[in-house]
Amino acid sequence: MPLSTGTRLGSYEVVAQIGAGGMGEVYQAHDTKLGRDVAIKLLPEVFAHDPERLARFQREARMLAALNHPNIAAIYGLEEDASRNYLVMELVPGKTLRERITPERPVPVEEALAIAKQVAEALEAAHEKSIIHRDLKPANVMVTDEGRVKVLDFGLAKETHAANSSETTLTSPGFTEVGVVMGTPAYMSPEQIMGRAIDHRTDIFSLGTLLYELATGQHPFQGRSSAELTSAILRDTPRPVRELRAELPEELERVIQRCLEKSPADRFPSARELRNGLRGVTTGMEAGSGAARAEEGFWVAVLPFGYRGANAELTALADGLSEDIVTGLSRFSYLRVIARSSTLRYAHQAADVRAVGRELGARYVMEGSLRQAGSTLRIAVQLVDASSGAHLWAETYDCTFRPEEIFALLDDVVPRIVSTVADPYGVLPHTMSEVLRNRDPERLTPYEAVLRSFAHFPRLFAEEHAAARAGLERAVQQAPGYSDGWAMLSLLVREEYTHAFNARPDPIGRSFAAARRAVEAAPSNHLAYHALASAQFFRREFQAFRNSAERAIALNPMDGFTAAYIGFLIAYAGDWERGCALAAQARRLNPHHPGWYWFPSFFDAYRKSDYRGALDVALKVNMPGFWRTNLALAVAYGQLDEREAARNAVRELLAVRPDFPAVAREELGKFWDPELVQHLIDGLRKAGLEIAPA
Repeated sequence: MPLSTGTRLGSYEVVAQIGAGGMGEVYQAHDTKLGRDVAIKLLPEVFAHDPERLARFQREARMLAALNHPNIAAIYGLEEDASRNYLVMELVPGKTLRERITPERPVPVEEALAIAKQVAEALEAAHEKSIIHRDLKPANVMVTDEGRVKVLDFGLAKETHAANSSETTLTSPGFTEVGVVMGTPAYMSPEQIMGRAIDHRTDIFSLGTLLYELATGQHPFQGRSSAELTSAILRDTPRPVRELRAELPEELERVIQRCLEKSPADRFPSARELRNGLRGVTTGMEAGSGAARAEEGFWVAVLPFGYRGANAELTALADGLSEDIVTGLSRFSYLRVIARSSTLRYAHQAADVRAVGRELGARYVMEGSLRQAGSTLRIAVQLVDASSGAHLWAETYDCTFRPEEIFALLDDVVPRIVSTVADPYGVLPHTMSEVLRNRDPERLTPYEAVLRSFAHFPRLFAEEHAAARAGLERAVQQAPGYSDGWAMLSLLVREEYTHAFNARPDPIGRSFAAARRAVEAAPSNHLAYHALASAQFFRREFQAFRNSAERAIALNPMDGFTAAYIGFLIAYAGDWERGCALAAQARRLNPHHPGWYWFPSFFDAYRKSDYRGALDVALKVNMPGFWRTNLALAVAYGQLDEREAARNAVRELLAVRPDFPAVAREELGKFWDPELVQHLIDGLRKAGLEIAPA
């Protein structure tokens, strides 16, 4: 029976009932001690002696206590009075979105975007604490008269790291039944409906459903019954929102469509990425959107590729190039890429790159053109720093053009452009990291700390490693749900073990833990799986390593760095053919790759006793200050009995690693099997370097 007005619960006096649901009755109450109005969520009497329901109620209290965010209703306490358990919470004045959304009067675009961004921020905060809401819907989102959004009711929330994290849950019309899937059917993701294990991306789907309703006033899926509705969610593709409301921005339509993908892997990988996607939506009335991007810095724009001829197939190819490059760049979670729809207005017109950069708020602008001479097609691409007008990179790609092979041409050229520009050894990370390298690390944002860490890779010095690691450690403290921060930290901590840089206790254990955090924060982040695979290799968990390695490559086949390093490890784990093929693919993707991309081919030739072939490869490495380069040259020259060259290589090796004779077996054993280790030690002995016995 509902509580009547004036009922006392401890120091709280009930004013009115304001809601009810399967997990509790909600009342407005007055705190007689502090003189403020609060919300009381009371566990129904029927559940007061149900240990499972009571535990769930208490879990909601703990989760809310862990969250401190302006877009999440705050909790003041968990109380008990006369065997009645209740939560004391912030009373949020305003209206729920359920009261605001009607088919006849959809929410204005600017207001819908503002609401969606705030909900995404609330989810981002929850997901950073490993909390999934699982019941996001219009009735659980309150908007105050000032436009402040508050996400309510974490009664069905789940901690992803809890022991029972594989628990799956369903909704019934009244109270939630034990053993069925929890949530509201109209807003559940396909995996939630099917009772499968879920992660934070289920909330992304629910927010997409909510955003669809905000934008159109209609639910994306239709059904006359709960069964029909859930079937539609599993089966149907919603009508594009611009068919229902033509004035909606195309970027918004793309964001909603991506949120509502059936497969979690095809949705935004995190609430943060979704929020970034919403940030890129322009309504035509936001004069300051470019200025906002410029203030954030490091945004990238790809202009429509130019073609001046009348060939329809080449016109289509030009469109396909710019679109596929945007898609490829967007695979790199550390790049902020402006939506293609924002750049379409520059098609078929000459544009000053610096002016375009100012208008879009883009620091970096890519443009390209197509020209044809007979059957030969030339694609010219350049990347410009719009702030200075400086050319950062330019390349031409010549190929034979056949209209029926357009897709094959795109599949060949686009990955090479994208990898050369975007992978950790690419033009953009190099340029961005150099901008940030000399800034005070204490003043870097988490995003900037990730960008700054890329400066370490081309240098491979202990001093650079220490600076990059310190910045990343601070980044994950500030943003504990930032997947890129954890992934890059994992890679640098691993180098304490592989490169002996600034070593601290248990580097591989710490690297593994950081990689796990990265994967948990963004299960579709290829860098997270790259880091996890690397840690698993050095933990000698080879089957888990292979699974993570293939996942990293599948998530972003355009990252030459991932292909090279994962290939490096796959080869050393025993699959030399696959590993060497990946390293060769990486060299083709980014011709400006570092020399170590050749190492799998070197050690493959060496293990086969093809010493001349191994030496030919070693000479291509061209990393004279790196100990592994000197090792490769020394063992190859030693086996070829080229004594003077072998002695010089040994001298260079000892200059870099004077302790190498004492630690050689341990160092080599980190990467290679005992047979190859002994083979390498034999080469060193022939080069004139005696290694301590095992």
